[in-house]
Amino acid sequence: MASSLPASLFLLSVVFCQFLSAAAQNYVTITATVGENVILPCKDPDQERIVAAEWSRTDLESGSVLLYRNLQFDPINQLPSYRNRVDLLVGQIQKGDASLVLQNTTTDDSGTYECHVVKTTEMKRISSVSLVVADPPEEHSPQWLTLSGWLW
Repeated sequence: MASSLPASLFLLSVVFCQFLSAAAQNYVTITATVGENVILPCKDPDQERIVAAEWSRTDLESGSVLLYRNLQFDPINQLPSYRNRVDLLVGQIQKGDASLVLQNTTTDDSGTYECHVVKTTEMKRISSVSLVVADPPEEHSPQWLTLSGWLW
């Protein structure tokens, strides 16, 4: 019996480490510059066909970034700022990939996005993505060598 406690603790630590590893894979931070196109990942580890997918922002109360169901996009509850700027990767939804393509990013796009999918009848969160969009770095004019005392 004494040897079962260390074995149990070892097994528990292995399961806990796997849980932490899986949780870390489901949260990603992406950095972009204003005007860039980005892909926010959402891949089902089972790679099963996705029936419906919803992308939302955790800091916005209502509306979705993108809603896909019945083999088409549903724009009715889509947030206006995302219309005509979001898409899914072509043909990947059948392979369990509901990654979001966000075009022409703005600083207002910064936030935490969540991807929920339905594979059969159960909806589950696959990923959470933090997007940080920054203004492009300022371009500096070249420093010209100045010679004092010279008149041109």
